[in-house]
Amino acid sequence: MTFARAITKFGFSEDETALIAPDRDAAEKYFSAAGELFFLKDEFIRQYAVWAAIKPEHLEEILQAKAILESDADIVRLLGYYYHLLYRAEKKLAPHQLPAVKRLAAAESGCFYFLLALAAYPDAIALYQRKGYPENVLQDTLSDVSVWVEHYKNQLGFAGLTVRILGWLQGHILGETFRLGRLQFKPHLKFFDRVEVYRNVNTGRTVALSAAGIRYNRQGLLYEPGIDQGENGTWISALQHTASSVTGNPVAPEGYAKSEQITFDTAEWKKVLAGGDPVIDIHIPAIGPMTVEACADSAGRAADFMKKFFPELKHRAFSCESWLLDNQFEQILPPASNILLFQRAGYLYPFPHKSEAVSRIFGENAETPGLDSLPQKSSMQKAAADFLIKGGTFRNGAMFLLMEDLPWGSNPYRK
Repeated sequence: MTFARAITKFGFSEDETALIAPDRDAAEKYFSAAGELFFLKDEFIRQYAVWAAIKPEHLEEILQAKAILESDADIVRLLGYYYHLLYRAEKKLAPHQLPAVKRLAAAESGCFYFLLALAAYPDAIALYQRKGYPENVLQDTLSDVSVWVEHYKNQLGFAGLTVRILGWLQGHILGETFRLGRLQFKPHLKFFDRVEVYRNVNTGRTVALSAAGIRYNRQGLLYEPGIDQGENGTWISALQHTASSVTGNPVAPEGYAKSEQITFDTAEWKKVLAGGDPVIDIHIPAIGPMTVEACADSAGRAADFMKKFFPELKHRAFSCESWLLDNQFEQILPPASNILLFQRAGYLYPFPHKSEAVSRIFGENAETPGLDSLPQKSSMQKAAADFLIKGGTFRNGAMFLLMEDLPWGSNPYRK
């Protein structure tokens, strides 16, 4: 497949062509030297599908779709080209930068991106062995692909992955994301520049102050033009530092900002967390209940793992940003809900980005048909549907837990 033929056949735009053009000669040389792609062999797929924890029935669907892809020599060459751009090129591309292969049906498209993920598993295993990371962590981390294959199956009827999830899985493959028990963790995150956190040296009380210039609504949540009606009642935060004090708008640990400002004497209140500080990012995979016990075990493992393998980072806190951290769940879920117990383990604060709550609770296509068609099988779905029908809108949220405030679940900020 020549580069010009690929442009024509797959309909790449001028911008897409310009992005991938510089490495076309090296990619062609790689493909020619390889002769055939190692990650298209059935024995390779079956071997590494074990590491990915792929269900047998899903594996057979993937192999069937792979046979269809193999019947088109141009698609095979494009797979080789994309593999080179992702993993072997001098200037590697991220998955979202790869031109979309729009002509593929759902089954073949899902297989296409699954194969590109699985192709890097030998490198991931070698990296873990080289770094001395435990094999059980490797197995648990790489098995995350099965969660997303299942998700693709549930949404589209076929086993596979989207290009977006291929991007997420790059962190697993490159040793930047680790599953340690129930939760997943990323060691290289810098704390978001949304709040500054202070602790009283005498009482140990912890208070977060909002960053300056953030517009909040009447409830102290982020003002969002697409959700809130007009700016009436909204206000903008301020944060001022002097040589001996800091003045700003406090954010309650329940996740809302207050319009009344407070002033701290910095001789008594020490800054313990701010934007740019190293933190351990938490991701919550969809693998079952997130009980306090499971999350506490996971956080403890993560703290030990990061101290052993990333001691130079000197993490200040755990940090998490998620649709699950919307403080409005307090209004619709029972007090013993695992979601609420997870929220109460840390200090909540408002955070931008569109919430994924509707698609995560009801399915990828839930927003298209309208509220009347939302499934209401589980208690979570019933509560969320009632909230939406009454005019509610889910929002994103974030939280932190200072390393010195472990163990997880002790609720250090709401006492």
